[in-house]
Amino acid sequence: MELVANREALYHGFQRVGSVVSSSIQQPIYRNVKVEAAGGAVWLSATDLEVGLTLKVGDVEVQREGVALLPHSRLSPILGATPDERITLREDDGAVVVETEDGTFRILGEDPADFPQIPELPQEGAVEIDPDVLRYMVRRTAFAAAEAKGRYALNGVLFVVGRENSIEMVAADGARLAHVKKKVSNPEGVTAEFIVMTRGVEQLARLADYGKEPVRFIGTENQLLAENDAGRVVCQLVEGQFPNYHEVIPSDSKVKVQLPSKELLSAVRRASFLTTDQTRVVNFGFSQNALSITAESPDVGHAEVRMAVEYDGEEAQIAFNPEFLEDVLSIVERDSVKMRFTDRRSPCVIKVGLDYTYVVSPVIREEGEV
Repeated sequence: MELVANREALYHGFQRVGSVVSSSIQQPIYRNVKVEAAGGAVWLSATDLEVGLTLKVGDVEVQREGVALLPHSRLSPILGATPDERITLREDDGAVVVETEDGTFRILGEDPADFPQIPELPQEGAVEIDPDVLRYMVRRTAFAAAEAKGRYALNGVLFVVGRENSIEMVAADGARLAHVKKKVSNPEGVTAEFIVMTRGVEQLARLADYGKEPVRFIGTENQLLAENDAGRVVCQLVEGQFPNYHEVIPSDSKVKVQLPSKELLSAVRRASFLTTDQTRVVNFGFSQNALSITAESPDVGHAEVRMAVEYDGEEAQIAFNPEFLEDVLSIVERDSVKMRFTDRRSPCVIKVGLDYTYVVSPVIREEGEV
């Protein structure tokens, strides 16, 4: 293998695939990046056995085809620190020589034949989604996935592919749920449900960032496979049964109000400044055309932020973990959100447009409790 590459493009490629390289994994071979020069193109691959990523590098001249395996922790810093516009990589007797204008680096690597192959997408059975739509959906769901290992089926995002050219993504952690539904290209009428681990979903969104063409994906028995013009992603699926998310979303509510999203986010953030880890709660109090958001801590003090809102119902109160509200309000691009709930003990639904629903459980506190 021998190639002449734009140093910055190659460095960015190593940085991107490096996001799945784990320094803590026991097998040293998985701390490497596979460099493959074939068909006039160069591909970089990395995996940690759960997530695998292959990306195409642009602005490269392939002078001799071949494959090499290089330690990410060695080559990436060299690429980042070298000022040259172009560099040369060539395989030489089991090592790879990196040549710059003023230096030569001979890096010992391992046998690329021992590195697992990142599988290619089958020709049939794939669903196609616009990259902007994919990023939109991932951004609105992945943050709500559970992080605790005890809720294994919730440690990922549920994909529901329907016959009517639709896809749903759902994430939950036991205290909140995020659901989004969009249109996709599904000419074969594929129907499927599978849970993609959160790290894999994040790599899927990055694949959409790196490429320009739609992302094609398919869920197999135990893997998600996806590709576009930038490369490929493979990810292990999460085992287990995702809860029935339809049952989590209340069908009707007594309190219904439309709120300005930016002003609401600002009010929640300011009130939360006077909370602590032990009193991480903001209280919503609705009255005639008014919303009062308060927070109180015996060791810190009291905060109240008032908002004028269009509300003419009965007085109502409900309390939340402010982080759960900030997470969703910080990604809202619309001017307003619709909030509805029945009482202070019932789940609250935040609706954004026609395609996005966020359900958050209230913090239930006894009367007089701070």
